[in-house]
Amino acid sequence: MALQFLSLAGIGVAWPYVNVYLTELDFSGTAIGALGSAGAMLSLVLTPLLNQFADRHMLHRRLLMLYFCGIALANVVFAASQLHLLIIAAVVLFRVTVSPSLTLTMQLTMTHLIRSGKAVLGQIRSFASMGFGIGSLIAGQLFGIGGYGLLFWVGAAFALLSIQMATVFPPKPKVKPKTADERKQPRNRGFYVLAASQFFISMGTYNAYAFIFIYFNQDLGIPSADIGIWAAILGIVEIPFFYLMDAILPKMRIRIAYIVSVLGIALWTIALGAVETLPILALLLVFRGLVWPGFHLSSFQLVNAISHPGNAATNQALLQVTMPSISLLLTGSLFGWTFDNLGPNIFFVFCALACVIGVCIVIAGYRLFETRPTASAN
Repeated sequence: MALQFLSLAGIGVAWPYVNVYLTELDFSGTAIGALGSAGAMLSLVLTPLLNQFADRHMLHRRLLMLYFCGIALANVVFAASQLHLLIIAAVVLFRVTVSPSLTLTMQLTMTHLIRSGKAVLGQIRSFASMGFGIGSLIAGQLFGIGGYGLLFWVGAAFALLSIQMATVFPPKPKVKPKTADERKQPRNRGFYVLAASQFFISMGTYNAYAFIFIYFNQDLGIPSADIGIWAAILGIVEIPFFYLMDAILPKMRIRIAYIVSVLGIALWTIALGAVETLPILALLLVFRGLVWPGFHLSSFQLVNAISHPGNAATNQALLQVTMPSISLLLTGSLFGWTFDNLGPNIFFVFCALACVIGVCIVIAGYRLFETRPTASAN
């Protein structure tokens, strides 16, 4: 719980302000999209390699600590420099460490809970939302006191604390999966269906979240000092729904929960582009608090259900990091251009359309998902 809280608190302090900070340094929407693509390209190469190495040598905890070090270093650069080349390097480093750290933390948490026989993933994950919300809330206060520099220094401090908290996981599992056994387990056909689905869903969600706070700032007139408050709402409203998901998801097919949740995200994204008043925006964020936990948990659980223990972390990285990276690499600049030239309304409609395509792929390949063999679940 402390690890989830602190790691997301650090991201909550920094993440809402990174792209807003880039606009202050005269980066265009197209340039911001291009930086997202550059980070995606590196994630595409590095994350699967690093996670596969961790799977083979049982070094998941050390890899997680390495990711937290990268987040801390990126924040230090944001705080200490305005040189464009250094800022570009820090943005790319931030991109290639944040998402992989979240994915690996979730996989290690699921593994721990499965071994201990506790079905409380939603409750544990709610502390991440709490951390993100509180981090974002204090970010606004930090910005008012010391500007971007202070909030990025605090973000770095949270990341460093997360390194110590990562020791909650054992250095290595007690039993290492046998390499021969791993080779006998081909990837489930549903894995490839889910990969194609994640490509389009990531196209919609990642591009939308890359510009959401710029949209709040420039189009809805929310001052930079108040961005943290709205980011806090984004996280805090998720907390009760993550708790509820522990009771709801076991009663549903995971694939159904995945489909319904993504359709909800698509609806939310379209509505976001049509917002005209802040009270309506607040209501929309509450609706997102309902649909996002369902998608987040069902996505991780679906990957885990169709993966062999010897490559579960690798599969999570491929579907939660690599596919979004490919998607951003191919579409980040295009969506950035769309935001700049066609306006936020059209931009968010395109994001929602991508999510709907992802749902259609899962529906079309619904019967290709198979339950993981019982022997591999031990």
